[in-house]
Amino acid sequence: MRENNLIDEPDWTNKIIQLYETSLVRHGFMVVGTAGSGKTTIMNCLTRSLTDLGIKHQLTRMNPKAIKNQEMYGMMNSVTNDWIPGVFSEIWKRCNSK
Repeated sequence: MRENNLIDEPDWTNKIIQLYETSLVRHGFMVVGTAGSGKTTIMNCLTRSLTDLGIKHQLTRMNPKAIKNQEMYGMMNSVTNDWIPGVFSEIWKRCNSK
């Protein structure tokens, strides 16, 4: 936090801890809040801290409002009966292959 000239505010630091604890029990999650509330800063601070500790982390962002549910998760092709993967599953596959 000092490297980024951030003030060690207990409530804000607690949000970083809560985000870390969530990451321990979830494969992926969304950070939601109003503009300017610190979402990106909290994510970047946690990611950098974990990487500095030797636990490589990487953020992958997507905008679920920009695509339809079928495009996000995937869908069955009604003609060929083949599964067409969605954006989310492709991102997941790419991240897990590294």
